[in-house]
Amino acid sequence: MLSLKGKKILILGGNALAIDIVKAAQELGLYTIVTDWNTPDQSPAKYVADEYWMNSLSDIDTLTDKIVKNNINGIITGFTDSYLPYYARLCQSTGLPCYATEAVFEKTLDKAQFKAMCAQHNVPIVPEYELSTFDPNTISKHHKVIIKPVDNSGSRGIVICDKPDEWEEKLAYSKSFSNKGHVIIEQYMDCDDVSFEYKIQDGEVILSAICDRYIYKTATFGSVTKELIYPSRYTETYLQDVNKRVLNMFNSMHLQNGVLFMQAFVDNGQFRFYEMGYRLSGGRHYIFTENQNNSNAAKELCHFAITGSMADYSIAHRSNPLFHNLCCQLSILCKAETIIDSIIGLEDVRALPQVIDLTTYYQEGQTIGKIGTTSQIFARIHIVAESMEGLDNVIRSVKKILIVKNRKGENLIIDISYNQ
Repeated sequence: MLSLKGKKILILGGNALAIDIVKAAQELGLYTIVTDWNTPDQSPAKYVADEYWMNSLSDIDTLTDKIVKNNINGIITGFTDSYLPYYARLCQSTGLPCYATEAVFEKTLDKAQFKAMCAQHNVPIVPEYELSTFDPNTISKHHKVIIKPVDNSGSRGIVICDKPDEWEEKLAYSKSFSNKGHVIIEQYMDCDDVSFEYKIQDGEVILSAICDRYIYKTATFGSVTKELIYPSRYTETYLQDVNKRVLNMFNSMHLQNGVLFMQAFVDNGQFRFYEMGYRLSGGRHYIFTENQNNSNAAKELCHFAITGSMADYSIAHRSNPLFHNLCCQLSILCKAETIIDSIIGLEDVRALPQVIDLTTYYQEGQTIGKIGTTSQIFARIHIVAESMEGLDNVIRSVKKILIVKNRKGENLIIDISYNQ
């Protein structure tokens, strides 16, 4: 890549995942500034950045003035859907590169608009019900529905309903997480789950990763990813049967640059899409795409922020979703809303030769987040193995070594069966 040393990049939002963006930018030689309205304890990326501001992302006028006065060269945001409109507005007000317009972001942010776009291009979606005509008396243990706010992410506000008498309460709960006050009602799917990463460079849409997504399901409050395994067992089928339709859909949107992810269920061999984000995924696919193909979307978005170009190389030439090795992102989930007293074994896990990255999101004394959301994840561990047997051996080692205790000395890590 071209030398970016000394250029200034403003990172919108400082949550734990944003630390990856800070580090990616710093590896490129950029001077990093993180801004949001939270304290550094609440936005830990501020501790890692070269500088931080205490400005709300919605205060466009103040931020515009500071960007100009401080000679900021580029703006980026990462993992939070609600930040994307502010990102677009700030880029517009300062004339700095933005990989999409606010109108395009809106199409991808709203789950209802996304599913309508899929239907237009014969991209299969999860069956849903019209809220105005849906009869909650049809709900049962054998006919569950899932209620989702149309404009939230990270599993926030998603609930499962399997009892008619809980319908009103759960509907109101899910609506409370939507800025628009709107929800969608979908058929509850109990089948395989797959995640995809696409990159866009100068109008070319490129499939860069496909993984099988294994889920920890709560009884009521949605689900959390416990494991991603690359490449997906469905990769060849997807490339043959579905990828062309998805590419046609993206091309109809006239996307020029950026990164996006999609998620789908595989129902009796049929892909059914339910989620899209025109941003970096919390799945952190870039850890493995860099390891396997020398292409990192976090770095490429930083490069775009400064230069208006994703990279000075062809991303397509560095993209092979089949990968060279078996790769696994392992999420360590802890019991929700509990206080961490002690953490044992982190460095021993990090020293395992198959572990290429270990990132924790909590420290001793902090409280694990709410059940059924990504804030229930204590750590993510990225593993590269030669075989499924080798991967299973690493997972068993992690489960023996890593312990997160509460004040009673109880292990808070949820005992999860992986690869299923």
